[in-house]
Amino acid sequence: MRKIAHTNHRTLSQRVYNDALKTAMTDRVMLPDRLLTQRSHLHDASPALGALYDSYSWAAHSLKARAWLQAAFVFNFLLMSFDYLVSPSLLMATLVIRGFMISSILLGLHMLWGRQRACWIQGATLLAVSATIMIGTGALGALGGVSMFERYITGALFTVATAILFFPIEFRWTVIAVVAAILLHAGMLIIGPVPDPLLALSTSCFYSGVIIAFASTRKATLRSQWNSFKSKIRELRDQEALASLNAELQVFANLDPLTGIQNRRSTQEDIARIWDDPAYAKPAIAFLMLDIDNFKQLNDTFGHAAGDDCIKGVANKISLALRDGDIVSRYGGEEFLVVLTGTTASDAFAVAERIRKFVESFRLRTLGDVPASRVTISIGLALWQGDDTPEMLIKRADEALYDAKHRGKNQTVVAAPVQDINACAGQGHRQKAHYVA
Repeated sequence: MRKIAHTNHRTLSQRVYNDALKTAMTDRVMLPDRLLTQRSHLHDASPALGALYDSYSWAAHSLKARAWLQAAFVFNFLLMSFDYLVSPSLLMATLVIRGFMISSILLGLHMLWGRQRACWIQGATLLAVSATIMIGTGALGALGGVSMFERYITGALFTVATAILFFPIEFRWTVIAVVAAILLHAGMLIIGPVPDPLLALSTSCFYSGVIIAFASTRKATLRSQWNSFKSKIRELRDQEALASLNAELQVFANLDPLTGIQNRRSTQEDIARIWDDPAYAKPAIAFLMLDIDNFKQLNDTFGHAAGDDCIKGVANKISLALRDGDIVSRYGGEEFLVVLTGTTASDAFAVAERIRKFVESFRLRTLGDVPASRVTISIGLALWQGDDTPEMLIKRADEALYDAKHRGKNQTVVAAPVQDINACAGQGHRQKAHYVA
């Protein structure tokens, strides 16, 4: 049962921890970037940021508080045997004080820290620990006589000092608990069974200095935790920005800078992925190699700027003519590669002809009184056959493209006999469809 409760607390605290970090990382109004680099204190934070940090602090450190309470609970039971060995007459008192009162309070506080509470409740737990340990142990020491009293209350003071280091609470509550422990220690020395009260009080001052030093350490720890929280958020935001930048760079690295479509390298990666993925049926793959007709003449006549506009315009027309999932890339200067998946011979030919017609409708506008120039492309179509590799398929598509140029340009040539291609060529494109063995 205890293991289940521990697991539930860990799961809850992890969820609260992640939610707090996510909110702090994304909400730049509540936690602006400038606050992450400036020196600041928790009390300078807005109420919303303070509440968020409280959730983070509880999630990050509550396990330590519960661990201390659990250890104190076990140690308290072990001390019952020690009490009996030192003074058998304390058996009934230790059963009541340690076995029932102190143990019940420690167990209740352990359960209380199982989920986040209001800051004042969490802070008051340390005060409750301080009062419980000091009063309970002091009462047992008094019942044990002079020889036990000072040692018991001094041990209790050191026990409270260790608790100060483990409880993730506001510093003001740490101060309250420390003051309460010191006053109880001094008060019990004054009214308790000690041979020399003045000497006992001077000793109390020494031990009080020790516990105050512990409290000072706790203050430094709280400041360090606040700065660590800011550093973690800054690191997460930097990582997010870097990941976003890397994603943008990856996109740019995969695109042709002139046309905005994929470049040759990224398309080769996509082809390799398709070829290795059994979800893509090889017989349903086709490659189109496309080249702008008379591009050198156009470039020489109208200039390189017009040539760039022509390439961009053709790339746009090709993209508009494709289906969802088809891949188009700029393969060379004025050459393009289209990869079709999930296609048939007739569908592939229809896509090629649609591209050719879209480009044929494109008009390149030039400066001056020169009429807009008509642009056409030639296309080589290769469908997967046998044991074709991507390189073999590209080569066959390229050979078909060369044949299309040789036959008069502005047409689609199929690289190898494919079933039903004659029917496709006969549906209004017979004069444009040719075959290369």
